[in-house]
Amino acid sequence: MRKTLLLFIALIWLTGCAPVSNINQQVNTPTVPPLPQNPQTLLVFAAGSLTESFTELGQSFEKQLGTKVELNFANSNTLAEQILQGAPADVFAPAALDFMEKLVEKDRVNAQSVKLFARNQLVVILPKSNPADLHTLQDLAKPGIKLVMGAKKGPQGKYVEAFLSNASASADFGADYKDAVYANVVSYESTAKSVVSKVVLGEADAGIAYITDAASAADKVLTIPIPEALNVIAEYPIAPLKEASNPQLAQQFVDFVLSPEGQQILAKYGFLPPQGEQSDAASAEIQITDALGRQITLPKPPQRIVIAGKALFMLLDAAYVFPQASERIIGYGSASQGSSNFIRLIDPKYDQKAVLESDAGAEQVAALQPDLVLMKSYLAEKLGKPIETLGIPVVYIDFETPEQYMRDLMVLGAIFQDEARAREVNAFYQKRLSQVAERVKDVPSKPRVLMLYYDDREGTAAFSVPPASWMQTRLIEMAGGEPLWLSANPGQGWAKVSLEQIAAWDAEAIFIISYFKNPSEVVAGLEKDSQWQALRAVREEKLFAFAGDIYSWDQPDVRWILGLSWMAQKLHPDRFKDWDMVQQASEFYQQLYRLDQTFFEENIRPKFQGDLP
Repeated sequence: MRKTLLLFIALIWLTGCAPVSNINQQVNTPTVPPLPQNPQTLLVFAAGSLTESFTELGQSFEKQLGTKVELNFANSNTLAEQILQGAPADVFAPAALDFMEKLVEKDRVNAQSVKLFARNQLVVILPKSNPADLHTLQDLAKPGIKLVMGAKKGPQGKYVEAFLSNASASADFGADYKDAVYANVVSYESTAKSVVSKVVLGEADAGIAYITDAASAADKVLTIPIPEALNVIAEYPIAPLKEASNPQLAQQFVDFVLSPEGQQILAKYGFLPPQGEQSDAASAEIQITDALGRQITLPKPPQRIVIAGKALFMLLDAAYVFPQASERIIGYGSASQGSSNFIRLIDPKYDQKAVLESDAGAEQVAALQPDLVLMKSYLAEKLGKPIETLGIPVVYIDFETPEQYMRDLMVLGAIFQDEARAREVNAFYQKRLSQVAERVKDVPSKPRVLMLYYDDREGTAAFSVPPASWMQTRLIEMAGGEPLWLSANPGQGWAKVSLEQIAAWDAEAIFIISYFKNPSEVVAGLEKDSQWQALRAVREEKLFAFAGDIYSWDQPDVRWILGLSWMAQKLHPDRFKDWDMVQQASEFYQQLYRLDQTFFEENIRPKFQGDLP
């Protein structure tokens, strides 16, 4: 039936009959104009996974037209059967093309009016408490796990079956994986929403749901991402019914869903754009809200991106988690800290990039003829405004806290037209965050901790503490420690402290950071100093050289998640006995940069510094 429908549409197109749209093609439709007549109620039947997004779409549509939108959310199969049995409906939006084809076959929908408007993908969700101690997809096959998923006959059930089949064909899972997972299913739910509800209530150890549904309960569930190679992309079609009470109004709602405004609402809830829209991406307009809250419209996706300013390796490292970065980034300042340069290692086109001086001004940036410049938001006045004055768009990014990291990755996803990759990386971070939070949530007494930055470049050793809002402080808090210096540094940068103040704090653990000298050498020297030997942390062997590889893991660089895991293990060794930081680092580089074990062993592990094996 699918082939018949697509062939029918193709024939209409080829014969010049000008159908309303091609089901596999999508163009931006202008926002719907007001109706010239008194509006009436519009009945929309939509898949349960569209509940939040279509509720907002309906409200926006009502405000624009003054009409009323009634929404009926249920399993796509149930909705299709209701319509076929005579239930009144004006618009149908199921979670799979199969259910739309049923209505086309029964002459309830015109094939040429069907359009794909969104895509979705699967993710594994767990209760926050993670009672079954699940951490990998392979864990779903453990005997006795209580698992919930969508009904087998529904769209989600079919996507789950495809995922399990893909996994069973992989040597990483084994041929019996699919059967073992199905053996653990205790409930097949009618909608993805029900799957999430069961998991949130603790009635299941895990569930398989749409990533959009998981996002709606992000504060109540943990997630295990499903790699793209195993996952299945769900495609959502929409169409007005032939017997709609007001065909014009029904078509206008469809057009609104497909419009830039409608697509923006869907993207907010985690939906991917339709494939046809991506195929036209080279000329598509991009709308971005940057770290300063500014709405920026780019007439087309940028192809000549420059990253400017100091300490930009943090921004560069985040940009390079997107495969498109190597092609589209044409220039940047120094990507080094000390003598290390990660981008040189991973970008085969590194020698083709323009390298700016650290203090390069607007003229030097403009000379590269960029169509977009990225920089940290603190540079807006000094560097950003002069560049914008030259007519070059600038997008500001923070990347200073975990929350900003999740937000700014989505901004980069929009710039590189790869929101799916942004969500995948965010899911990786969220999983690691959740694992640490779960293990330290009931710590009876948080250890008192100091984090000190060591710098002797001026000839004398100096120690500084970070501001309360910086990533370094947040890492200690998330790792289950109590930062002692908060009142000593209310400012915006590192604040120097004396040895007398360090001794007065009487920290139970001290972490030493050094960006320009191996921190292990620094710690070794401090342990020989009689004044430092008197400190409690030194006496109890809890003076730690902060871990790192090419760059230190304490910074608001992509590696901060490794720093969090490492710190949590140092502060609470009994709770993290099973954590292998070498393995965690290897998985990090594989997930974020697709770097295999051989590359890791040859290029990353030899760079390990600090208290790492």
